[in-house]
Amino acid sequence: MIKQFLLALVTAAVFFAGSLTQVLAESGADLLRLVDEIRAPANNFQFHVKVSTGSKSTLTMQVNVKDQSKGLVRYLTPKKNKGRSILFVGRNMWVYIPGSRRPLRISPQQQVLGGVSSADIARTVYSADYKVMSVNADSSREKTLSLKAKSKAAAYGRIALVVSAKDTRPLRAKFFSANGKRLLKTAYFEGYKSVLGRQRPTKLRIVDHLAGKATTTMHYSKYKLKDTPGSWFQPSNLHRL
Repeated sequence: MIKQFLLALVTAAVFFAGSLTQVLAESGADLLRLVDEIRAPANNFQFHVKVSTGSKSTLTMQVNVKDQSKGLVRYLTPKKNKGRSILFVGRNMWVYIPGSRRPLRISPQQQVLGGVSSADIARTVYSADYKVMSVNADSSREKTLSLKAKSKAAAYGRIALVVSAKDTRPLRAKFFSANGKRLLKTAYFEGYKSVLGRQRPTKLRIVDHLAGKATTTMHYSKYKLKDTPGSWFQPSNLHRL
């Protein structure tokens, strides 16, 4: 009788633990989806981003996003970089430099300027590359989502994403190396303004821990809904854009 009771108790505990894990996973995925909806206003849209360091180095780019899984970054300024582009399709990335014979494959970790990587610009949602491992309520005001890369193609091994407990606004994030141990950079989501119907960050301040905590800033502007032609997202067509 006692053995049967203990067996039933253990079975119930295992079932409860599994159910709790599933609930947490669903809750975490829902939270990440809400964060992505703030960062990306639609499946298809366009915006401009100005990337600058503490020096006089500045880049201005136009970014077109299609189906959330494709990103085309076109350099606008300075003049010497105009015509250059970065293409992100699924987990594959290319760079095209005017005068070159064909686009070159690059990694999402490829630096663009300062502490900003190609993925930081072209990738607008986290859920495409990362899964939620846990959600911790740090206080009544903040929650931390622990994200782990779904594959080695992701730019970072893991991310500690802090969001507002009230409205899931992303506040800051720590990005770690492929093995998840080395802190590479910290990003701060700032300059919240009403953009396409809701409050969104218009500034991302990145602190590079591998470069003496040098700061690079990304300013977002000119958001608009736009369904970009699918042909723009083919590597073989980059030289025609």
